[in-house]
Amino acid sequence: MTSDGGEGFGRGTAGEPIFLLPRLLMIMSLVPIAITAIRPFLDPRLDMWLVYAFAFVPLREIEPSGWPGGEGAAAWSLLTHALLHDGWAHVLLNVAMIAAIGRAVLARLGSGRFLALSAFATVGGALGHLAVEWASDAPMMGASGLASGLLGALLRFVFQPAWMPTPGIVESLSNPRVRGVVAALVIANLVLVFGGASIIGAEGGVAWGAHLGGFLAGFLGFPLFERRRRRSVDVA
Repeated sequence: MTSDGGEGFGRGTAGEPIFLLPRLLMIMSLVPIAITAIRPFLDPRLDMWLVYAFAFVPLREIEPSGWPGGEGAAAWSLLTHALLHDGWAHVLLNVAMIAAIGRAVLARLGSGRFLALSAFATVGGALGHLAVEWASDAPMMGASGLASGLLGALLRFVFQPAWMPTPGIVESLSNPRVRGVVAALVIANLVLVFGGASIIGAEGGVAWGAHLGGFLAGFLGFPLFERRRRRSVDVA
């Protein structure tokens, strides 16, 4: 296998949030955690069917018939692979990244646009993996493409005042802090690819193509999901 609303959730008696994580991010975190917790109790044959029916299998995109889940799995697995993970370390790492990065992106976009961007980045991650592993029959699972996409989206606006419109691609890349984060991301992926899969408890390789595809989807596609912002101008 290859691993790849903004309101507070609950309030205390004084009206203070009990959980600082927004409700939408809480749900997005709990679903893959719950699936990871349930899988060890499933019959091994059912679990294997679940993996092949909902994880992303590159070869199925070329030859969609004869796979668990039927031909429809070639479409829905572009998204559902993000719900499955290869062990606790894998899911907790991805959930932590989504929770940490997603707050600012969610606040910027709102729930509906955030979900649309998340789906876009998840599909981008699957297509990135397909581009480099197009003939593989190994299932790819994990929300790393989504997490990378949210990071790419965050880099488009995080280093400027919140009221300003999103800078263009060239302007974003001209910021040394953006380039530094991109360089760190590249180094982190190289560490994982060359013998670092054990860090996240993955039995197979690391789907670096999914990381790249998700990041590019989030970084390049973020303005498509953002409300138009105008620069403030004083008029006499």
